[in-house]
Amino acid sequence: QGQLLAGGRLSMGLEGVLLDGQDNHAAEFTCAICCSLVDAPLLTRCQHIFCLACLQDWLATKPSCPTCSLELDPRHGAGELRLASPLAWRVLGRLRVKCPLQGCTWHGEYTGLSDHMTSSDTHQAGAAGSATEDGGASPRQQSAARLQQAEQLKAAGNSKFEQRIYRDAFALYSKAINLAPEVPTYRLNRAATSFMTADYDSCIDDCADALRLDPALVKAHKRLAKALIERGELEKAAAALDAGVAACGGEVLAEEVRTATQLCEWQREGELALEQGNATLARTFFANALQKTSAVRCRLSLVRAELALGLCDRALRTTREVIKQDANASEAYVLRALALFYSADLDQAHKHLKAALRLDPDDAEAGRTMKKVRKLERHVDAAKQAAFSRNFEDAAREYTQALETASAPQHAPLSASLYADRAATWLRLKDFDATLKDCAVAIYAQDDCTRAFVTRASALHHLGRHNEALQMLEGLMQTFGQDTQVSAAYKRAQFEVRKERRPDYYALLAVPSVASTLEIKAGYKQRALECHPDKNCETEEARAAAEAQFKLLGEALEVLSDDVKRKLYNEGYDKAAIEERVQAANRAASNHDKDGCCRGGGCS
Repeated sequence: QGQLLAGGRLSMGLEGVLLDGQDNHAAEFTCAICCSLVDAPLLTRCQHIFCLACLQDWLATKPSCPTCSLELDPRHGAGELRLASPLAWRVLGRLRVKCPLQGCTWHGEYTGLSDHMTSSDTHQAGAAGSATEDGGASPRQQSAARLQQAEQLKAAGNSKFEQRIYRDAFALYSKAINLAPEVPTYRLNRAATSFMTADYDSCIDDCADALRLDPALVKAHKRLAKALIERGELEKAAAALDAGVAACGGEVLAEEVRTATQLCEWQREGELALEQGNATLARTFFANALQKTSAVRCRLSLVRAELALGLCDRALRTTREVIKQDANASEAYVLRALALFYSADLDQAHKHLKAALRLDPDDAEAGRTMKKVRKLERHVDAAKQAAFSRNFEDAAREYTQALETASAPQHAPLSASLYADRAATWLRLKDFDATLKDCAVAIYAQDDCTRAFVTRASALHHLGRHNEALQMLEGLMQTFGQDTQVSAAYKRAQFEVRKERRPDYYALLAVPSVASTLEIKAGYKQRALECHPDKNCETEEARAAAEAQFKLLGEALEVLSDDVKRKLYNEGYDKAAIEERVQAANRAASNHDKDGCCRGGGCS
């Protein structure tokens, strides 16, 4: 920041302003870093007071309290004294101080010092046309007096600039300009405060005025170019630097010329790539530009590139920041609405487009996007209504039209949502190939689209590909195990796989699924005679196979001859799951009996 000011860095804090007899009272309000009375005081959480700029510079290199070494968070470790401790602020405000400028006789309370210093009615003695102009002094003496007063004001402005109190610095530089409008340095310094507060229009005006007074002022050319770049006027910045090279020579502005030329090239190439549909390349160019500038034009260009790729998260953050800085940035509202649209938040997209059209009723992009949002809302509502009425063919048709209307990038959440919804309607229509295709597109668009995974698992079950569904859901459970839909789908897949792998007891006993218990036992006896290990002992392998088959016959008889177990088997449970359920039922019955409610002949 010292480079932004003509005149170099000054010490922090307020020096030489205390009136006699105030030193003891001011001891608690002396900054331990600059050893001066605090200016823009901050109170740390360990109850120590420092100047704003002093503490910020300290924490930038060492995140701890300069007094007690307590670790401090640079973002939240301190707050304004006025808010953090109103009592201490009132005590500080009662300190008696004087104006630090030579020749000024003002003295008063600490809280009034800033108003006195920045008031347009003070320190203007000798200004042209002022009531206090000394008519007895010669014009040269009057000019020297004005210049001396202006230099003091500039020094005070430099001090405020160092303390990051830019509002006061701007006022002090303005007073200096009023006293000596012919000095370009004052306008250049005021341009620095405007630049730091992002008031680039004022910065450009002051730089232009300074250059009219001194066309060879190198810092004015540099600052003018920087302000134009931050305004997004890259071509004007390059032209301004060309004029500076003509006035000052190429060597002193060589770095700025290279930067401006490169920014213009990146912006131009990025816009061309975006126009040609190469959003990835455009994103690279705009990201490079943002390493050298934070211009809104470059930031919103990057938003356009990311939206073309369907990347909405950073686009939403960036547009929110731009709107916060400038509530009248209609382009930011349009792009934020587009990001919300691609995020499937149609209500918020509609609201932001209304705001954009209020700011600029002739914005063609906002108008086109508004029509698209309304048309998509109609198709989505119609699809949901058709699905609710179980008219799934119409629902699928409406979702198809919604996808055509949206024309969203492949990776946009809106694409994933619409494809997942259409996949669900294909599933109800038993078009499993179309279901799997739409689910694949939805998952490719958003790899966390759990609805698409669950729908795909259902389609795989209908196609008998249970193991494939289970493998897919096992990976999903690691990330979304708390999701009830995913958990239920995973349990179903486990059940279907176990059901598929279980032996067919009816086929094993050679009886139909409606066979009676007597038929099942007869079938068991017949098959047991055939598969007995003693009758299949030609080789060790044959005997082992017979033993395994004989064991399965026993399991089949055990399950199918028990009404409860047979019912569970018919529902699809394997032997292990059947045993678990039977044991659970027995435990529940045992606990019920322990309560004693059934010992009198039944529960009431």
